[in-house]
Amino acid sequence: MPARFVILRPLEEDSASTLFQVRDEKRGVEACLRRFKTKNAQEIEGLTELFNQLAGIDSIHVEKTVDFGTDKDGFYVVTAAPAASETLEAVLERGPLTAEEFEVVALQLLEALDALHDQAIVHGSIRADYVRITGKSATEWRVTLQGFGQGFATKDDSKEAQIRAYRCTAPEQWVDGTTRRRTDVYALGCVLYEALAARPPFDGRALKEIRHKHIGHDLAPLQKLAHHVPSWMCAWVMHLMAADPEQRPRKAAAARELFERREAPALPELPPRAESPLAPEVSSTPPVSLSAHPVSAPVILPATQPGARHVTSSTIPIPTGPHVAAPRQNKPAPAQRKTYAAPRKPPTAKKSNHKKSMIVAAAAVLLMLGVFILPRCGKQPEPVKGKLVQKQK
Repeated sequence: MPARFVILRPLEEDSASTLFQVRDEKRGVEACLRRFKTKNAQEIEGLTELFNQLAGIDSIHVEKTVDFGTDKDGFYVVTAAPAASETLEAVLERGPLTAEEFEVVALQLLEALDALHDQAIVHGSIRADYVRITGKSATEWRVTLQGFGQGFATKDDSKEAQIRAYRCTAPEQWVDGTTRRRTDVYALGCVLYEALAARPPFDGRALKEIRHKHIGHDLAPLQKLAHHVPSWMCAWVMHLMAADPEQRPRKAAAARELFERREAPALPELPPRAESPLAPEVSSTPPVSLSAHPVSAPVILPATQPGARHVTSSTIPIPTGPHVAAPRQNKPAPAQRKTYAAPRKPPTAKKSNHKKSMIVAAAAVLLMLGVFILPRCGKQPEPVKGKLVQKQK
């Protein structure tokens, strides 16, 4: 850590990083320093590229970075000391948002995502605890999107923490790890569904159950749970959460345009999304690797403008394993070499050959008996010549 920062106290820790409250001796102010636990060179390179890209984002609704870099302990990020705020997850513990509160939160999150998507940056792991709210009432609320670089980090290794981390994960992420702007739109829909229903759209006792519900789009219609808001608002949220990515708004700006028009296109009735044929059966117990340190570099988004650099904040994508299919391989399997093998004789042939040899052997024995032994039967034994000579003398 640079000498200019003095650690005052730890604030929080998850599987990807530790957050400290520090004093910036150079600027004479307090700040927050997040120390990422990875020392993998490829991951640090991805984090550096990400925060370089984020430095160019000019939005009060995206967490602002004061400084970042590497030192002997790895990668760190410094942000301004937060004002009194709480996560959206904590706010919803008191009950669902009103229509007015929902509109404030939705529009400010859309503005944050629009700023990211305009620079081809995908968050990749939006969830309620990465959304912070400052202010006493809805008219004063300032919503900020955080969680960059933390991905699917968890507070502990418990099953409940794992489920909370993956509750807003899009179907395509479960199937083959695909992450794009429509993926962010889906995750935003999950967060906003919870904001109106005061309960997550997909919940369960194990990751296996969560995965099947996302892929099969197994959730209660929001209209049945949020009678206190206009029906178009519920329909708009459900539109963001379409299981088929092509049925969602392609990015945050398109979703915001629909919101401002107070409408959502009617979605066709689609059967539940089929699972990938490569997806193995999953275990009800999440693997330990889910809460481990970052496991790969960020996913690169396809270019949308000349000269743009494209990264995503999810440096901890869902690793392949018992709960998610490996990416589909396009390479054909190598052809097996043909080898010559002599045809096998059927078992009956072996048995018949064995019988023939036994018969031949028995016939040979009988022939020897007939030639050498049987003619001698009944004849007197011839005297030994030596004894006859002695008697004659």
